[in-house]
Amino acid sequence: MNFGNLIGNINYLRYAVGISMMINGFPIIFFVRDTLGIGPASSVFTGAFFGLALLLMMPPKLKLVAFKPNILLFQFTALFFGILLYYFFFINNSGKAVADIVNFAYTFAFFFLLLYVPNDIQKTLLVVLFLMSFVNNLTLIYSLITNPSWTLGMRAAVTFANEDAQQGGNPHLAARNALVCLLSGYALIREFKNMWIKTFLMVSLVFSLCVMILTQSKSCLLGTGIIIATHAVFRLRPASIASGVRQLFTLRSLVVLIALLGFFRYLIHRYNNIYGIIINYWDVLAGRFEDVIFTAFQLETSEDVAEDASAMGRVASFDFLKEAIYDPEVLIVGNGYKYEFMDVPPIEMLANHGIVGCLVFCLLNFFFLMFSIRDIRQNKSSLAIFTASFFMYFPALLISSGRPYDITYWFPYVFFARFLGLPYLSKNLSSPNQSLSGRTTLAS
Repeated sequence: MNFGNLIGNINYLRYAVGISMMINGFPIIFFVRDTLGIGPASSVFTGAFFGLALLLMMPPKLKLVAFKPNILLFQFTALFFGILLYYFFFINNSGKAVADIVNFAYTFAFFFLLLYVPNDIQKTLLVVLFLMSFVNNLTLIYSLITNPSWTLGMRAAVTFANEDAQQGGNPHLAARNALVCLLSGYALIREFKNMWIKTFLMVSLVFSLCVMILTQSKSCLLGTGIIIATHAVFRLRPASIASGVRQLFTLRSLVVLIALLGFFRYLIHRYNNIYGIIINYWDVLAGRFEDVIFTAFQLETSEDVAEDASAMGRVASFDFLKEAIYDPEVLIVGNGYKYEFMDVPPIEMLANHGIVGCLVFCLLNFFFLMFSIRDIRQNKSSLAIFTASFFMYFPALLISSGRPYDITYWFPYVFFARFLGLPYLSKNLSSPNQSLSGRTTLAS
């Protein structure tokens, strides 16, 4: 793979930039709007940003022939959004906000335009995703350095400029960006033969993991653990493990290991504060997970264990679930669009859209999970590995935070429905000019 092929078709580049902006654009928005102070500190800027992304994805000519998505995932995604739309217009006690209408419009436009994105964009898309997320990591570090109120030990995030925003910014989106950089870099390592590029990609993986730790996002760290475990279970074979162990005990590997340990020991002695920072972050993260576990299971705690507010909110959500089981109206119909805030998306779907809405949402995620596991096991292509690995982060998110109405869910879900589980994604593509099967005719 070489960069000459990547810039050979300007359409592939703009498609890739548009997709990257849609599924991982918030860090750019926060940096430009809140750190650099460019543009209004409101949702208008966000809307304009995603509007630009959709414009970049516009095909030169709209035709009836488009690229086929995963049909099963497409059907369940359409059913899920159909339920949300029905409740938005007909069972809505929270009001029809303009922001919700715009979110629906942008989501449908994103999926429609994805149907015109060729399947062989995969390598161009991965490079753009990696470069954009890597730059986002650097801009986050810049924002922290230039923020006089931030010190090591605090959660890393861009501080919002608007007055009504949450204090301290949103570390979860910064952590997700680091995860996208890590996964896209990992998927690209095998695509390049140049050792300097491979080394840069491997360094970026470590850098992204450090950024993730700085954000102290429990859901993202848990999701990363799930991703690693999934790859270990479905991709590692006894023969490869044995080969890896043999490689570990070769003379070259032992020399490198001793050199790294020596360098690390030198850093600890030369810069004592580094060791203190590492121990501090370890203690903070361990304490956060301990607080969540003790609060979630309502265990008796010592004076050293604090009650975790977010976990306490989820305890209340499960208490609501126990009561909803005995309420036929809630089970059958639900309370209406965005009526209850549960912070656990499946339970919120049950509370607001009844058992049918909850079942459709859970089945959608179940099929995402099944196709992700299959793609990881089959190892068909770099884009398939990235997409499947990216979804494996969402099970942690589904039990920990967010709402099923958030575009932080919707945009990736549309992306998954388009690229997950496609049998005709080939791992032998070398040029964006190669064509793939998988075209379908849109109804006129």
